Amino acid sequence: MAEQDHDASGTVPGDEADNSLDTRGLCLLSLDGGGVRGLSTLYILRALMQRLNDERREAKLDRVKPCEIFDLIGGTSTGGLIAIMLGRLEMEVDECIEAYKELMKTVFEKKKNRLAIGIFGQIKSRFSSKALEKAIKAVVKKRGIPVDESFCIKTEDEESRKCRVFVCCKAQETNYIAHLRSYPLKGVHEEPATIWEAALATSAATSFFDPVQISDRLYVDGATGANNPANEVEKEANDIWCEVTGKLEPLVKCFISVGTGNGGINPISDQAWKFLTENLKRVATDARETEEAVSSRWRGHWNRRYFRFNVHQGLQEVGLAEYKQGGLINAATAAYLESQDTKPRLLACVTNLRGKKYPPNKAFQVERAQSQEMEDRTTSPPTGARIITATEISELLERANMNLKRPRDVMTHTELINAYNDFVQVLQAKRERSSPPVKPKEVTYLYNKLMSTCLALSHFLNFTPAQRMAYINDADKFAKRALEYAIKSGNNDRVIQMEFYLACVKARDIQLRRESAEFERPTLSEREDAAEAVSVVWALLRSVENLDLTVYDAMAKETLNQLR
Repeated sequence: MAEQDHDASGTVPGDEADNSLDTRGLCLLSLDGGGVRGLSTLYILRALMQRLNDERREAKLDRVKPCEIFDLIGGTSTGGLIAIMLGRLEMEVDECIEAYKELMKTVFEKKKNRLAIGIFGQIKSRFSSKALEKAIKAVVKKRGIPVDESFCIKTEDEESRKCRVFVCCKAQETNYIAHLRSYPLKGVHEEPATIWEAALATSAATSFFDPVQISDRLYVDGATGANNPANEVEKEANDIWCEVTGKLEPLVKCFISVGTGNGGINPISDQAWKFLTENLKRVATDARETEEAVSSRWRGHWNRRYFRFNVHQGLQEVGLAEYKQGGLINAATAAYLESQDTKPRLLACVTNLRGKKYPPNKAFQVERAQSQEMEDRTTSPPTGARIITATEISELLERANMNLKRPRDVMTHTELINAYNDFVQVLQAKRERSSPPVKPKEVTYLYNKLMSTCLALSHFLNFTPAQRMAYINDADKFAKRALEYAIKSGNNDRVIQMEFYLACVKARDIQLRRESAEFERPTLSEREDAAEAVSVVWALLRSVENLDLTVYDAMAKETLNQLR
C-alpha cells in the first residue's frame, strides 16, 4: 500500500471532512479579573501551552499559539485585557507576560488620588486612565497594528474566522453586563470600539480608573457581575454556535476557566462607604459562586472536557494594584502547578487540546445536533417511569427530620447520612415534578436541611480534620443556595433566617481552623468579623414576627462562645 502524503501540520489531505468532536469540537477559554494577579493566569496558560508545544515538537509539528487553539476567549477586567492580547493581537503567552508586566508597572507605579472616597462620598479613581490608555496603545502599536483599528473584524466567510474574543464590561447607566466583541453577532448592534477602547473599557475598575466613553455609552469593568466570566463564555458560545437548539455541551471539546487566586476588589457604586463595602464583599465571592455553578453544570465532564485552574494559597494578600509582587505571584503559581492535585489535571487538559485541528463548521454543528437528538430519544425515561408520590415525599421528610433532630451526643454518622440521602431524594423528586411546580420556599427549606446535616457531620471527632472541613464546605454551598432561593421567594424574614445560618457556617469554618494544625489559623480579625456577622443577623431575627427563637438563640450562643 502506498504511503499517504502529510502536510507540515500533520493533517492527511482530504481529512478536512473529519467532523469528530476530538478534532473540530469547540475550545473555550474563560479568564477571571484580578488586577496584577492576572500574571498568575498567564503563568498557568504558559504551563499549558509549553506542555502542548513540547508534545507537538516530539511529533515534529509546528508550535501553536493560544489564538490557533481556542475558538472563543472571554475575559473580565485584566482577564479581558489578556484575552485581547492573546486572541485579537495574536500574541504568544511569553510576549503577553512581558507586555503585561510593563503595562502594570506603568499604570500602577504612580497614584493619582490616595483615597478612594471623596469628601462628599463619591468614589474617585486612584490611577491615571490616560496612563492606562497610553500603555494599551503602545502594546497595540508594537504589534504592528494601527492604533485606531477596529476591535471587531468583519469577514465574508465566518467559518474561516480565527479565534473570537469578547470582553465583559458594565454599562454604567444600566449596571448590566455588556460584551464588546471582535466579531459581529447576528441581530446585535456592536459598539464601534477600537482595540484600545475595548481593552480600556474592560480594565476600567471603578475606584481605580475613570469610566470609558464609547459612542454615547459609559463603561466600567465587569467585575461586579462577571469577575469569573465562565457563565458569559457559555452564553456567548450558545449565541454563536447553537442559538436555536441551545445545546452547547455536545459541541464543546475543551472548556478551560482560569482564575487569579482570591477574588478581586472592584466597587462600581458612586455612593458612599456603605455601597463600597457591599461591593467589596460581593466581588470577593463572585468568582467562587460562578465556579460552583459552572462546575455543577459540567460535573459530568470535570477534568475531561471542563477544567478550572486557580491558585488556592499564596495570593490572598496581593492587592489589585501591587505590581511589585510579581515574584510572589510567580512563586505561588509555580507551587500550585507543581502540586499533586494540579499536575495530572494539567496533563489531562493538554491531552485534550492535542486533538484540536479545525474550527467548527456548519457540517460539524449539524452532525453533533443530530447525534444529540438521537441520544435524547434513546435515553429519555419511558412514559411509565416511576414518580415519587406526595405521600412518599412526606414520609421521607419525616424520617430525615427525625434523624436530624436527635441530640448531637447520641446521633450517629449513619443516621445523618440517611437523612442527607432522604433530603436529596426529596429535592430531586420535587424538581422533576411538573405539577405542581416547586416553590422557592420549598427549595430553600431543603437546602437549609442539607446545610444543617453537613454542619452536624462536621462535629464528628472520629473524622479527620480534612473530612470535617469537606462537610463544612458542603454546608457553606448549601447555605448559599438556601439564601439564593430565599431571595427568590421574596420573603425578607426567610432571607434573614438563611443569612443567620450562613454566618454560623462561616464561623464553624473558623472554629475548625483554630482546632487543627492542618489548616491556616484564622486571624483575630477574622474571628471578630465572624462574631460580628453572627451577632448582627441574630439581632435582626428578633424583628421577625412569631418566630420561635429557641433554636436560634442556642445556636448563636454556642457559635459566639466558640469564636472567643
